[in-house]
Amino acid sequence: MPIYYYHLIKVLIFLALLVIVVPRAEIRRLAVYGIIFGSAYDIIGLTIGHWTNLFRWTNFGPFGYNYLPLDSPIAWSAFYIIYFYLLPKQKPLLYVFPLSGIVMSMIYSRVLINLGMFIEPYFILRLANFTFWFCLATWGYLKLH
Repeated sequence: MPIYYYHLIKVLIFLALLVIVVPRAEIRRLAVYGIIFGSAYDIIGLTIGHWTNLFRWTNFGPFGYNYLPLDSPIAWSAFYIIYFYLLPKQKPLLYVFPLSGIVMSMIYSRVLINLGMFIEPYFILRLANFTFWFCLATWGYLKLH
């Protein structure tokens, strides 16, 4: 199987998880936040990565355009809808939740790098990106919601 099918499989898994975990009414309510903090941030980040040549997606074949894969913004949007739906209200857990998201995203991104789907040679860049992203998304969602 060509490696670019992994991109399609990845987005289908995220969309299936979204439908299984989050009720339809909540998907509608949280979609705007998922698009802002998931898709928009991902597209901006990928554009910066392309311009600076620091990181990029690879092997996305027909599932992308120019330097942007079609699956990544959709998958991040679905992920953040699930994330905001499961975000706890209690203060101690509210701080642990973004931290666990950062750790899981670091592990997930390492898997993508090992599969040859993503090129990013700097561990610290990935860590800084996910730390900023999760803190911004959590803070922004709580302020807007």
